[in-house]
Amino acid sequence: MKKILVVCGTGTATSTVANRMISEYLNAKGIKVSVTQAKVTEIAAYAGEIDLLVLMATGAAVPSNINVPVIKGLSFLTGIGKEEVLKEIEEIVK
Repeated sequence: MKKILVVCGTGTATSTVANRMISEYLNAKGIKVSVTQAKVTEIAAYAGEIDLLVLMATGAAVPSNINVPVIKGLSFLTGIGKEEVLKEIEEIVK
């Protein structure tokens, strides 16, 4: 099972929105994933444990020990380009 980490400033508000959208989309496609939420400051602790990072905090730096695809999740808040981002996530975790 692929693991997705969704991060925002506090690990609660915006990452919850993205988590729900990602989970619902992938479940509807029959793709099983584990989606975890965390604070931006906790990203490094997930090195080697995740397959994809979804970054909700604009301008946040990704630690050098994170060697997975990184998706910017602003579209989950604005709605602009959301379907394209969800399709990109789907391709990564297939």
